Amino acid sequence: MATEYARARPPYPDIVFETLEQAGVIGPGRRVLEVGAGAGLATRPILDRGSEVVALEPGRQLASILAEVAPGADVVVAGLEDAELVDDDFDSAVAATAMHWVDLSVGLPKLHRALRPGGLLAVWRTVFGDDTVQTDFRTRVGAIVARRGKAGDGLREARPTVDELTAGGWFEHLRTEHWRWSIELDAEEVGRLFATFSDWTTAEAAEVEQAVVDLGGRVTEHYQTVLHVVRRVDGVS
Repeated sequence: MATEYARARPPYPDIVFETLEQAGVIGPGRRVLEVGAGAGLATRPILDRGSEVVALEPGRQLASILAEVAPGADVVVAGLEDAELVDDDFDSAVAATAMHWVDLSVGLPKLHRALRPGGLLAVWRTVFGDDTVQTDFRTRVGAIVARRGKAGDGLREARPTVDELTAGGWFEHLRTEHWRWSIELDAEEVGRLFATFSDWTTAEAAEVEQAVVDLGGRVTEHYQTVLHVVRRVDGVS
């Protein structure tokens, strides 16, 4: 699955990294801690913009892929909760479609200690779907989700929220950005992508792949990226 994750997940839009550099989160001379780096979808663009990166990834197979695609990063096989971090060691921290896995009651104070005074934390996530655009394919996806007896699809929630990131007083909100974008995928690409979603079964992924075939072999998916930037609150211990 680690290899499939690396192949199937779409890249983040360039505007994410342009915004991060403009905000001073990444860029030349910035020492950045990446939480849950996965297969390096964000790591490589951050390195390309001149940052020094320490990348945390608890999955050994994903960490191996990460080391290959982002050879300039210092890869640490650990989750944020278990990583040994030095106080005041980083200018900023980032988490790309990863922070929803973190125990924030542990992770936020730990990031606060690891960041230097005024340090920035940027958290963003791909939201796989856009409720403002309904397509025949999304109708088929919705029917599968409805069979589970759930009100919605967890893949379409942009968590953690600003309130969650600022809870406890460790960080203060600076800015939020929200981008809508689209990508064209064929049936195989859709099947591989949905197979990487933790709340989708293999049978369900095969069903959405068949849906693409039924709809002509290619679909345009409408996604969203939500970015929150918060700043370390100094004087809190």
